[in-house]
Amino acid sequence: MDETLLSHLGTLIGERHPVTAPAALRRTEAYLAEQFTRLGLDISTHPFKALGGTYRNVIAEKRGQSPFPPLIIAAHYDTVEASPGADDNASALAVLLEVARSLRGVPMTRSVRFIAFCLEEENLLGSLAYAASLQTANEEICGAIVMECVGYARSEEGSQQKPPGVPVAVPTVGDFLGIVGNAASAHLVKAVEAAANHAVPDLKTISLVVPGNGELLPDTRRSDHAAFWHYGYPAVMLTDTANFRNPHYHQPTDTLDTLNLAFMEQVARAVAAAAIALCSTAQSTAERRTGVSLWKEAALTVPHLAALVANLLADRRVPAQAKATLAGVVAYLAMPFDLIPDFIPVLGYLDDLVLVVLVFDGVVNQIDEAIVAEYWKGDPATLQRLRAMSRRAARFVPGWIKRKLFGGKD
Repeated sequence: MDETLLSHLGTLIGERHPVTAPAALRRTEAYLAEQFTRLGLDISTHPFKALGGTYRNVIAEKRGQSPFPPLIIAAHYDTVEASPGADDNASALAVLLEVARSLRGVPMTRSVRFIAFCLEEENLLGSLAYAASLQTANEEICGAIVMECVGYARSEEGSQQKPPGVPVAVPTVGDFLGIVGNAASAHLVKAVEAAANHAVPDLKTISLVVPGNGELLPDTRRSDHAAFWHYGYPAVMLTDTANFRNPHYHQPTDTLDTLNLAFMEQVARAVAAAAIALCSTAQSTAERRTGVSLWKEAALTVPHLAALVANLLADRRVPAQAKATLAGVVAYLAMPFDLIPDFIPVLGYLDDLVLVVLVFDGVVNQIDEAIVAEYWKGDPATLQRLRAMSRRAARFVPGWIKRKLFGGKD
């Protein structure tokens, strides 16, 4: 694997900046597309307007066998001015290509999209454009694993600094991989961490889940995962912590000889393992069990939903149309009987689950997120998952029902 990584790095390392090295930026785009094509993946580009021109995110897709929302694995391919960008971010691009190669023969239940984002160094312009396009198309994703500087590791004491404000213990030796997610991505953080620890036990990992979208810890927002957070999608960043470990970060000295290939190889194996855990047909039985547990989770959430809607009813910030529907919800939950009695196993929850679907999609998804979060007493990650589930499930609810309940167009 080291030879493959070295081959990719030999081509990728070099200034790749939209103003000072635009030709190199275009060559990198072409190289990535060529490498993905050789792996037999479906290649496309996502063009977007920025900085007075058109730039492209490179997308390669490994098709899954079922129409589940895809998993995204990503890294950016531009650099800052005057830096060859070995760690930032040729290291992650080489790992991205290696993960795609290692998954080539693995049957997948859900699709995997390998994305190389452009203009990350220009305020995340490429990933913001892409995440916005997902929202516009009303497209869901399983989550995004974004790699940002994954090639620098050292074993010397004092080689790691702690980012300011981080509420977890950070070792003073820079030989671990950071896994960073927000509250809505906590389940994804756990999945990636578990897969990495199981498949690559020698790779040390430190996980951090930040509140909200990491606004109070700006150092946790410095890559393309933050674009997905902005648009409400679960995403994690994998990182060697960049400038808190690597003295060559954004410098002309960010060169091949500073990289730790053994560490990169471990990261590649960990990411591949996470992808298999989240997408492989080998996990189909577990996936079915997970599906059952999600519906059970939804059913168990109904008491939290009742408390939520009761509080929203009393809030003056909630629109009258939403309040009218919420009043009906509260009345239904208070009824001494159900359309399907609760004592009937499984079926007894179905009418409540339909209620969860309709309320979350038709009302809660339309009310200011900060207001909902203020009154939600359950797990924040559960709230985010139920929102996503309801958006998908509501597509199967007849339009006339939604119009009756919520008014307007379906």
